[in-house]
Amino acid sequence: MKLMSKFLYSLKQGIKGAFHNKTMTIISTISISASLIILGIVLTIVLNINQFIKYAQDEINEVRVSIEEFTNDDARIELKNKIKDINGVKSVEFKTKEASFNDLKRSFGEEAYLLEGVQNPLEDSFLVTIDNPENIKQISREISKLEGVTEITYFQDIIQNFLSISSTVKKFGSILIGGLLLICLVIISNTIKSRVYSKKEEIQIIKYVGGSNLFVVSPFIVEGFFIGLIGATLAIGICLVTYGYIVENLKQFINPINNIMSGAVLPLASISSSLVLTLLITGVVIGVLGSVISVKRHLKV
Repeated sequence: MKLMSKFLYSLKQGIKGAFHNKTMTIISTISISASLIILGIVLTIVLNINQFIKYAQDEINEVRVSIEEFTNDDARIELKNKIKDINGVKSVEFKTKEASFNDLKRSFGEEAYLLEGVQNPLEDSFLVTIDNPENIKQISREISKLEGVTEITYFQDIIQNFLSISSTVKKFGSILIGGLLLICLVIISNTIKSRVYSKKEEIQIIKYVGGSNLFVVSPFIVEGFFIGLIGATLAIGICLVTYGYIVENLKQFINPINNIMSGAVLPLASISSSLVLTLLITGVVIGVLGSVISVKRHLKV
């Protein structure tokens, strides 16, 4: 019963303190929200890049070799055997331009009707699977020298570009977020400090009559927790709504263009739990930590 009374007192005083200096509370809340929104942006970019790499993993080992339209099967089979004989080639599968065009139509989904009446611009091709994706450039160069080959397409360069982007986002994002969170700590610390100064005499009395450090600190921790929670909630709401809107419009744009890209974009349901937990925990920790830093110097009276 006594423990519950202390808890309710701390909760009441903490919430009251958050509204005591509205201007500083609003500034602290906005600062946390802005920092967490940037954290959310970095997180969603990295998660989607990782998803793309995972989704396209099978495509990394595959080379599409477009070929001339042969007048007889013997010439095509001869070219296929030459490709198979290249060191590092695992398998070679022939695909007609009609089959490739049908795959393209399927990738359009409900918009497949847009291709009705369009002349097939594709060529017959071989789908070449490579043992080791690190050798894909060398093998592609060898294949390109063979007579009858018109074009070679593979996705390794795209994957490398995405990995490079992911690394840059992580590094730059970490520095930016670290700086912003540090600023948040200072702002929250100053917000709580003003509250501590206004209650300095009360704190001294509580300490004088035997009040524990925890009893003194608890209301300020609740206040910091409350500020961090509000900031995190705002950031989560903005991130989820914005991400959902972007994904919906992005999928409509890329579905007709590239089936791999459309499948690699994480839906809101897949990313929401990670986003909510990360932002919520970070916001609350920053709020509480700022409070502890600010009030710590006033415990010894």
